Amino acid sequence: MSFQDEVARIAAEGTVGVVWLMGDDLKVYYTYGDWQVDPTIPFNAWKNQVPDINFGGDLKFTVITMSPDRLISSNLGGQGHLIVARCPKWAGCVIAWSPANVQKEYAYASAARLAAKVA
Repeated sequence: MSFQDEVARIAAEGTVGVVWLMGDDLKVYYTYGDWQVDPTIPFNAWKNQVPDINFGGDLKFTVITMSPDRLISSNLGGQGHLIVARCPKWAGCVIAWSPANVQKEYAYASAARLAAKVA
């Protein structure tokens, strides 16, 4: 199953609503879904180990877990989770938004599976 097919599958099951494939060069190589936010904000938060992701206004995500290969964050207002998963075979990562009704660990596992498909 290709990366795009896997994105469509996990989106159909409701695990993710938005996915970006972003290179370390800050270029977006793939987008699924529509969310008018800047995906470099969570990417830079992960790279710089910042404890919050703030898109401005009331849209803020608190980082729950951060390591060199992942960032798991949640919006305390119930607006879902924002995940960054490092691609193991490519210089970049998958950034995904998941609805609040999805467990953040499951959302990360899905994003990590996507990241593993990128070569």
